Amino acid sequence: MQIFRTNLTPGMTVLLVVLAILFAAIIIPLLLIAGFVWLVCNAITGCSPLELYLRRKARRRPSFAQDDFEQDEIHETAASGDDTIECEVISARTFDENGQEIR
Repeated sequence: MQIFRTNLTPGMTVLLVVLAILFAAIIIPLLLIAGFVWLVCNAITGCSPLELYLRRKARRRPSFAQDDFEQDEIHETAASGDDTIECEVISARTFDENGQEIR
């Protein structure tokens, strides 16, 4: 009894059936888990995980220009999206117990 007509060899038919079972057993559950994680993240944070990733990536960009062409562009600083303060130490002095500066 023949279930369906095909011009494939029996070996190719078996290979296609095995690949279909692997697809159904591995890929589809992974997609369902990813969809569930997306729904939970969207319910908790109000935005998708991709948007959270892109925000975090934008926060990590350097605030200084890499070369002459990028100096004209406006760069986001790390403090633009939150309350962190970036500072740079210009000079530092060390004092001993008596208040005298150590050189």
